[in-house]
Amino acid sequence: MEQVLASVTTSRTAQKAGRKFRNCDHKEWAQYTISAHAVQCAMFNSTHTFVGLALARTSPHRWVPYLTVTAIIAANLPDIEILTGLAGTPTYIQYHRGITHTFIGIPVLSLALALAMYIFSGNFWRTFLVSLLVMATHPALDYANTYGLRPFLPFSGKWYYGDTLFIIDPILDLILLAGIIASYRAKKNRSLLAWASILVALAYIGARVELRNEARAQISAFAATIPNFESSAVQPSMLNPWSWDGVIETRNEFIKVRVHTRRGVEGELARMPKGNPSEIIGHAVSARSAAVFMGFARFPVTRVEETESGYRVMFIDFRFYNERARTAFAAEVLLDQSLDVVKDTLSFNKTVN
Repeated sequence: MEQVLASVTTSRTAQKAGRKFRNCDHKEWAQYTISAHAVQCAMFNSTHTFVGLALARTSPHRWVPYLTVTAIIAANLPDIEILTGLAGTPTYIQYHRGITHTFIGIPVLSLALALAMYIFSGNFWRTFLVSLLVMATHPALDYANTYGLRPFLPFSGKWYYGDTLFIIDPILDLILLAGIIASYRAKKNRSLLAWASILVALAYIGARVELRNEARAQISAFAATIPNFESSAVQPSMLNPWSWDGVIETRNEFIKVRVHTRRGVEGELARMPKGNPSEIIGHAVSARSAAVFMGFARFPVTRVEETESGYRVMFIDFRFYNERARTAFAAEVLLDQSLDVVKDTLSFNKTVN
């Protein structure tokens, strides 16, 4: 992850060059990640697993011994970065969707997996080919959601967003799972059934892309009427392909709206001032949690509150602000009267007042 910000102006730098999001609390990673993060990301790993299984069912297992095992491992191996969470949440977010999800990392991981599985398969090149093909689907799926991807590390830390699939897509999972089960139960045409589920899954993703483009057109037309408009983005919902959350960025604030691909913008959900650069924020952003956060945040908001002993500075990613629960992925930095960092934390569901 990009190590941004030496001053207040890095807020804008992070918005344009790196901006990313998400996760849990500082030294509570060991238990929190295995629970909250696992619930969110491991459920998305179900999609990776189903893709690996479906692809494995398309080929005769005699072509590559241990094909299913190889495919399942390959489909999930890029997320080996989760081990960095043992060093704390900031470390995990710093490396989240990092080098293991890149054009360099995928071939290297595929090579390592092929070497490891060669002991069992006895055919290095076929195992490597399977590993590479299956593993390439992992960053492709990750790109499709709002978390984004940094495919050109270590040469560029720029994030790219597909904004097409929710982090957990039950419909996509069911399509793949149905094909896998059918292929295991069928006596004939097992590979054809697996191929059918993959083609239906691709058609579903294609439909989602088209709906995303319609939602983008709707919010762009609406945002163009707002004074000082700068940019906009849409985020998919879990179950309703026609309903999207839109984020509009103006010079001074972020606005969240509900967008329907057929009916247009249906109403405002929330808004937040971006916050003004200040010396206080400049000192707060030197804290590791804040710096890592700003390298991950797509729509960063800053808030400063005076306390008895100094200042509390909040860094909020408006993209993941829950207006009902009033929580967000955020970094919090406590400063003393001399503007030295006293404490800094990173939280998945920090309360935002």
